[in-house]
Formats: sequence, C-alpha cells, structure tokens
Amino acid sequence: MIELACPESCPYLQSARRQAGERESELRIKELAAEGKPAPRFDEKVMSAIYLIEAALIGAQRGTDGTALHDLLDEEALAAIENTIKNFETEQSGVIYEHRAASPRIQEVSKRIREGFEELNKRAGGEERLRRDDIIKGLKYVRDSVRAHSRRGEADASRSRSYIRHITLFFPWPEEATKPLIIAP
Repeated sequence: MIELACPESCPYLQSARRQAGERESELRIKELAAEGKPAPRFDEKVMSAIYLIEAALIGAQRGTDGTALHDLLDEEALAAIENTIKNFETEQSGVIYEHRAASPRIQEVSKRIREGFEELNKRAGGEERLRRDDIIKGLKYVRDSVRAHSRRGEADASRSRSYIRHITLFFPWPEEATKPLIIAP
C-alpha cells in the first residue's frame, strides 16, 4: 500500500473519511446492541470533549515539538485515558491529587489530554467552558471506543493501533505535510 499526503480537497480522502465514519458508527451500534446498551446520544459539549481527546491523541502521535510517539499503541492511549479519568474523578470529589502513570509515554499522553481541556477552558467564556461531567463522559466514550477497536482488532490486541489509525483519518496534517510527493520532470 502506498500512502500519499492528500490535500484536504481530495475527493478520495473525503470519501474515505465519510465511509470510515459510517462503518465505525454501524459497528459501534451493533456492538452496543449485542451488549444490550442503547446507542449513546451526546450534546455539543460532550462532542467537543471527544474531539479534544482525539486531537490530543493525534497530537501525541504526530508530535510537533520533537516528542512524537509515532508508534503510539491503542493500549497506551487507553491507559492514558483511564489515568485522565481517574484524575478528573479525583478532582471532582474535592481531593487534590494527581495520579501518575508508570510509563512516561502514557503520562505524556495523559498530560496532553488535560492540557487540551485546560487551554480550551482558559479561552472559553462561562457558558462555553466544559464541565468535568462533560469531560468525563467524553473520556469514557473514547475509552469504550478504544476498547471496542482492541476487541475487534488484531490477533495481539496489546500491539494494536486500530483506533489510532482510525482517528488519524479525521485529523488533517499541517498544510506543509500535504505538499505533492510526486514531481514530474
């Protein structure tokens, strides 16, 4: 398979995104139905939280500051999300304590997720700020999505990158990374 850096206007890229999103939605609905759970419905704030979490994961994986984790695994993303959930739930209970991950990679991803929320809430006004409840709902939804990818993933779920590959499709590369790769004479 050959990978090309497509510009955002590429109809094949747009079609691939649409099809991948539809396929993922169908799979998640079937999996939830098999577990006897309804399809989740979220308001705009929880959707914003989900987007921020995924953006933080992609930011950690692509890295713009020399700290790229190009080989970030779903298992590491899951551990970072679970660590972030623990931190937000602890904070919500009124206790000031930060749970630290044993792995520096997992800690870095968890830190990026928290920083994304802190940055958004600094810029946002009162009503636009994300509440901890919304953040935790978003984190739990993404956690469940990573777990679903791991269950249906590869033979060795501990080495899976299925979820990371899936969300990467929906986050454009910086414009300079999408310059044409083929140069005609």
